Amino acid sequence: MRALFPGLLLLAAAPAGAQRLPYEDVLGAPERLRYDEVAVASEAGPVSEFYGDRFEYQPASGGDAYSWDVSAEFGSERHRLWLASAGDGVFGGGLQYVEGQALYSHPILEQGLALQIGVRRDFVRPRRSYAVVGVQGNVSEPLYLGAFAFVSTRNELSFRAFAYYDWEPVTRVVVQPYAAAEAIAADAPALGVGRGPTELELGLRLRYRIAEPFAPYVGVRYDRLLGRTARIAREAGDDVDATSLVLGLRSYF
Repeated sequence: MRALFPGLLLLAAAPAGAQRLPYEDVLGAPERLRYDEVAVASEAGPVSEFYGDRFEYQPASGGDAYSWDVSAEFGSERHRLWLASAGDGVFGGGLQYVEGQALYSHPILEQGLALQIGVRRDFVRPRRSYAVVGVQGNVSEPLYLGAFAFVSTRNELSFRAFAYYDWEPVTRVVVQPYAAAEAIAADAPALGVGRGPTELELGLRLRYRIAEPFAPYVGVRYDRLLGRTARIAREAGDDVDATSLVLGLRSYF
């Protein structure tokens, strides 16, 4: 299904955060430190953090799949380098999507929301390079948002937005609903997508925090192609939606 999406990046995030319909699952407390929490440490030296937001396995009759969404940041309280990678593949079938991002990140809200600008590269055909501008981060302790615009070297303008909410009804147990969507400004036949909204992802994850840095989870995910992109998929004989069980691990250090 990735081959039909605009090369954006399960973001951001994803990605990408990221940035597959990134996906998202990009930051969150307490597993993910907020900018204002990390700022205290930055007064004593450089900031360096790693976030393994998603290491995921999806059992499926057509071939078990895997995906990841990881990022790291380095720098000071106000000026940081954000590096991210996201992708997915099928066991025995190889990689279907891989993206990397390098962004300058500048906090604009105490809660953690940051302005980000930089570049993105999609490494699996069709390969693309993009300029990136957007925002992502916590707007409150449980709510994380991201919104990005991408312009490729072939003048393809696309967009990505995602949100998730961490609710902890019981100590160490976190329920996380999330949503993500993508769109493109004009038809892009090389990317297999049509003008307008291209994809929607909805999900729900239940994770258990074994220790502060490690939280395995189980969940369900629904993906659907939209509008002209869905029509292109139908004409090619491809499915336009899918529901899958997911098993994964979230970590940071």
